[in-house]
Amino acid sequence: MTAGLALMFAMGSLISPLSASAATQPNLGLATNFAVLAGTTVTNTGPTVITGDLGLSPGSQVTGFPPGTVVGNQHVADPTAVQAHSL
Repeated sequence: MTAGLALMFAMGSLISPLSASAATQPNLGLATNFAVLAGTTVTNTGPTVITGDLGLSPGSQVTGFPPGTVVGNQHVADPTAVQAHSL
């Protein structure tokens, strides 16, 4: 009887509602405008369309554009990419 009561108590605690907490959006700071932000290399292999900025730091090798397209700015090892990557 005690084992049954303990099991019933354990099952009840599993199905009781858990308290919900609101998720907060992280502060992306200078990385907000980047669709791609990498550290060493960015390699594209097809007709990809990136909408937003592409950033790379400290690396400097971006390949595959074209055939890929960046609808935004490319920041490759420039001060903007360095700052965004330092988050």
